[in-house]
Amino acid sequence: MASDITGGVQAMEAEAAQVLEEAKAKASDIVQKARDEARKMASEELPVEDVKSQAATIVNEAKQKAEAGVAEADKKAADIKSAAAAKVDGYADQIVSIVIGEKTA
Repeated sequence: MASDITGGVQAMEAEAAQVLEEAKAKASDIVQKARDEARKMASEELPVEDVKSQAATIVNEAKQKAEAGVAEADKKAADIKSAAAAKVDGYADQIVSIVIGEKTA
């Protein structure tokens, strides 16, 4: 009976050792493939022209958006100024009416 247990344990140890060796081999293969891919990526030339053209496009779009924002802000400021001028004229008319006695406060 003890020899059956010992034999079973030894079989499990052997199987575990085999699984561990297979895992090490797979891990080593994965690491080697990753290194090869990293070397390949490092040796490739970056498409600088593409990056420069994309950067120019982004800058142009940003300028257009900024100019549109400034134009919108100018329009709103002009609207506010004209509305304020109209209110001032209305207040002046009311004050004049009160002063000359046409209207009471």
